[in-house]
Amino acid sequence: MKRQHFLIFALLVVMVLLVVDPVYAGPGGAIAKAITKTFWGKLLMLILVIIFAPLIIYVLIRERIGVFYTKRTLSKIAAVDRRFNWLDLEKDIRNAYSRVHIAWDKEDMSAVQEYVSSWYWQNQQLVYLDEWKSRNLHNVCHLKTIGRIKPLYIELSEYDQFEGTRIAFSIFGEIEDYLIDNESRQIVEGSRGYQEVEKVWIFELTDGKWLLDDIRDGSLSLAFAKMKNSIPENLPTLLQQNKVKRKA
Repeated sequence: MKRQHFLIFALLVVMVLLVVDPVYAGPGGAIAKAITKTFWGKLLMLILVIIFAPLIIYVLIRERIGVFYTKRTLSKIAAVDRRFNWLDLEKDIRNAYSRVHIAWDKEDMSAVQEYVSSWYWQNQQLVYLDEWKSRNLHNVCHLKTIGRIKPLYIELSEYDQFEGTRIAFSIFGEIEDYLIDNESRQIVEGSRGYQEVEKVWIFELTDGKWLLDDIRDGSLSLAFAKMKNSIPENLPTLLQQNKVKRKA
């Protein structure tokens, strides 16, 4: 019986690999895959949802718990530092998310230097954008809408004004993203059309501003949500110290 279950699972995995298309090559340089919008693709997804329903429910609940605790931590800090206020923080993340996608389409990360860390800017420009340019390729990157933004995990720094604090966010976006040959105008990777893509964006508080420092695959969202937030034991003292300094 176990052998039969294994064979069924293996068959489903093979089917998934056969009906997915590479559609995303955006910020981060990672190629994500999305199930095609064909009838068979939708049917397969329905079958997988039914089979893995218990696991899906567990993932949703566990991620929601992680988001709850992270938002609660942010609320505590926001009482003395508005940069941690969720509405303000979400606005900053949405702004950076939009600008970074525009910069990718223009193949110029220098346009978003004030929104990303020095490491991220150099890494993306040199490793991906400049490399594609040398191969006469262009990354078409169009952002249609920004969906859900969820704070998964926070590492609160003990430095003055919480400098160096890092927060991981799960961000959903409806994006069209593919590589095209500038000469032949042929698509060499990905395909046209918008797809909903989830990525984990990591921001760091640097010189008083939230800067994008890294992007991870969306499949890691649960892993981040399951991590226990890194909060200094002397948090009440840190909050009081920062409250006094911000009033001064």
